[in-house]
Amino acid sequence: MKKNKKSGVSLVEIILAVMIFAIVAIPLYYAVSYSSNEEVQLDKIAIANKILESFRDEIKNLDFETVKAYGTTIDGSQLPPNSFQALLDSQKKYKDFKFSAEAEHKEATGIESILFKAEVKWTLANGKQSSQKLSFVKVQK
Repeated sequence: MKKNKKSGVSLVEIILAVMIFAIVAIPLYYAVSYSSNEEVQLDKIAIANKILESFRDEIKNLDFETVKAYGTTIDGSQLPPNSFQALLDSQKKYKDFKFSAEAEHKEATGIESILFKAEVKWTLANGKQSSQKLSFVKVQK
């Protein structure tokens, strides 16, 4: 007697293999997707901090009268050159960074100062707004 040996894959085996693959692949996909979203958010926080620190450093290095001339509200167009360039570079990459700063002139006991409150806002992956803030004081010498 001759036995017929057929080697092949049945439809049931293929369906079972696809189901096992899906069970493993879907959670893996979500893990990688979540990780990349977190990386983008951390990158945006770092960029916002870079813009704010650049703004603070430039204000710190300008003379008091120049800083005083900026007025009470500072937007992206009034930024000192390096801060403005950092903002433009970040907007080229993500297109959603907004810079704003308020300056409050104070004079107490013969010392003139300006309190700055700066903020950078951007959009999160879920559509909500996030921001980084920085406050500092410029004192006339």
